[in-house]
Amino acid sequence: MYDFDQFPDRAGSDSVKWHEVTGSILPMWVADMDFESAPPVIKAIQERAAHPYFGYPYTQDLLKDHVIAHYKKKYGVTIRPEWIVWVPSVIPGVVAALQMMGGKFMYSIPMYDHIRNLHAEAKLPVVEVPMKRDENNHYSMDMDALEAVLSPDIKCLILCNPHNPVGRVYTKEELLRLEAFCTKHHLLVISDEIHCELDLEDRHIPYFAVSDDAAAYSVTLSSAGKICNIPGLPMGFAIITNESVREKFISRQDGLQPCGNVITLAAYEKAYDGSCDQWKEELRDYLRENRDIAEARFAKIPEIKTPHNEGTYLLWLDCTGLGTEDPADFFLKRALVKVSSGKIYGYSRYVRFNYACPRSQLIEALDRMEEAVDIWRKNKK
Repeated sequence: MYDFDQFPDRAGSDSVKWHEVTGSILPMWVADMDFESAPPVIKAIQERAAHPYFGYPYTQDLLKDHVIAHYKKKYGVTIRPEWIVWVPSVIPGVVAALQMMGGKFMYSIPMYDHIRNLHAEAKLPVVEVPMKRDENNHYSMDMDALEAVLSPDIKCLILCNPHNPVGRVYTKEELLRLEAFCTKHHLLVISDEIHCELDLEDRHIPYFAVSDDAAAYSVTLSSAGKICNIPGLPMGFAIITNESVREKFISRQDGLQPCGNVITLAAYEKAYDGSCDQWKEELRDYLRENRDIAEARFAKIPEIKTPHNEGTYLLWLDCTGLGTEDPADFFLKRALVKVSSGKIYGYSRYVRFNYACPRSQLIEALDRMEEAVDIWRKNKK
């Protein structure tokens, strides 16, 4: 059994999440976890760091074998070694795919803020399409709205699954509808699946595995950064089954070193060789309990609405009922809790709340936020 209630010295970790808060402010914002990284990964890093030679790394065929075995065990899908292309991390892989295609690209909002900034990085125009939200606060892609704004110069669609920030893990039926739409209009699907192992409902389907057509015209990107809590060791991979697409993608990487360094390689080998499987399972169990606690607490605050979180460790909070354009500032000043502003995801009266932390920290943050809203409500009367 692993202890996710312990407190590593996060304030001394040089992480942006803890560096940008002072005093008694609780950081519940940046999408990394306030747990120690997976122990087998830590051990591998320590052992490799003890070796006195740090030469240029090579792309290990063994690591591909581990990724292939992992996808077979976790998702029941078969990957050929040549389909795997190493990338510096997921977002540079997305940029390479966009630049490979040229033209405009599209995605549904709300959307992870770095993806919303890709038009500047890739130097390509973007079309943003709002998601649908039903009376049960359930989000889905709006296929009619996507169809309505489509134009011949749109070449790609970015999928984020599990979705950051709304926490959806799309069903096979939803992915098949998306595949039919993209196949009809010959759109390359670029699927950001960095949170794929944080599928708290155990139903994530890699996009390339949805159908033969999905496999034929897509770039699926992933990484161990989120699941093993090693975002400071950037690395990732693309799975591209189409040989011509894969060759074009490789040509767009602009000489970037794809495999980081020998430390990162040591960490990633353990992330995918099965050594972390038990830790990952216990982590998901702990996160489910945190999620259930947080959702139950927010459900008791009538001014806040949140969809059920199916994947990631991020809650998307609709704070429209607080009557402020900047609810993130509201919680920072009144509760001393730092959350991510919804504005960067496309919706200003929302916030994103990260519940991947020791439970005592979670309870403290929820207590503070609930008390802040209670005081605001009383003063409003």
